[in-house]
Amino acid sequence: MSALIGILLVLAGAIVGFFIARYWLKEHSDEARLNQEVQQSREQLANYQQEVAEHFATASALVEQLEETQDKLKAYLQHSSDLLQQEQAQPSLPFFAEDTMRQLRMASQLQKDSTAKEKETAQEPPRDYSDKKSGLFSSSDEKAS
Repeated sequence: MSALIGILLVLAGAIVGFFIARYWLKEHSDEARLNQEVQQSREQLANYQQEVAEHFATASALVEQLEETQDKLKAYLQHSSDLLQQEQAQPSLPFFAEDTMRQLRMASQLQKDSTAKEKETAQEPPRDYSDKKSGLFSSSDEKAS
């Protein structure tokens, strides 16, 4: 009987040990799983923070580049405006020199005078005009006389 009690005690101990181990391991496995999830969440958060920091650094660099481009554009427009104001302040240079302009005026005046003379002489008969018909168009009666 003592052997039977010993076997029953060992069997009862094994059953109780089984349930305690199961409960104990379940707690530790849940804790380990939760710790792993927390670690993954922390890594994801660190990665997200790194991506946000890189995004802001890139955005900052682009804004600086945009400001430089804007400053260059403002300087270019100011320079162009200054050039236009200088051109308006300076007298414009003539296309022809003064001597050439004088010659053109005289040629224009001469042309006006010659067209006026042509109009006056157009009403007179040409100087090679003769009263008598001669040449091929004359009739035989006029040739005889």
